[in-house]
Amino acid sequence: MQPSNQTPSKTTQSPTHRHLAALRDRWTTAWAKDGFLRNRWEDIRQVRNRDWHAIATWLKTTLLVLGIAGAIILLDTASGILGEALHKLSTSTPLTRGGTALLTDLWGVIDNPVHAYITDHSAGLTASGPGIYFLWQITGFTGLLGGLLGFTTARLTWVIWGALTLMAVWLATPETSRPLALAIALTAWSLASLLALRGLTLRVRPVIYNAPPQPRIEVRPEIHLPAPDNATPDNVRPLQR
Repeated sequence: MQPSNQTPSKTTQSPTHRHLAALRDRWTTAWAKDGFLRNRWEDIRQVRNRDWHAIATWLKTTLLVLGIAGAIILLDTASGILGEALHKLSTSTPLTRGGTALLTDLWGVIDNPVHAYITDHSAGLTASGPGIYFLWQITGFTGLLGGLLGFTTARLTWVIWGALTLMAVWLATPETSRPLALAIALTAWSLASLLALRGLTLRVRPVIYNAPPQPRIEVRPEIHLPAPDNATPDNVRPLQR
């Protein structure tokens, strides 16, 4: 019998091997030049050499989300620690009990009207009253912290937040107590603004323009006498003594 001329068929790859090969190709393509992961890594690597405006948008968004989440966790933790510390301090001596009660009452002049105003006017909204109240708290904390660090946007947020807070205090406080409640809220906001608006000045700095140099004009008094018409080299003779 003559040997068969047919070549043996290639071994068919399993689905697992095909998926691994496709995944390996995608990984290699992502890290190649102008690949997705390569570009993201270059954005991260160039952060230290760029200012905030030159950083990639996706990276700034990620940092802002992480910062807000960290601020929320910090605010929640700090409120629990501060509440426990104030409770221990308020029960230690009569003096601290009176001082803590006074601070609590003064804060209630601001906090209670704001909470009541949000509760009364959030009935027809998709967001709940507690959620809006928490947003009010985190906005004030972010504006205070960002203003202390010198961010212009945070300072603008702090000013707007203060104006809205004063409006809520005025509208939700009984009519006979409105002036005093507004004065207490304005005083508290002004004291906190010493930190949030630290270094901000309203003084207008003069702008000095360097004028271009003016041409120098030199004036010298000289008298020029016109020469006679017949004064030619042929008829001009030197004076004889």
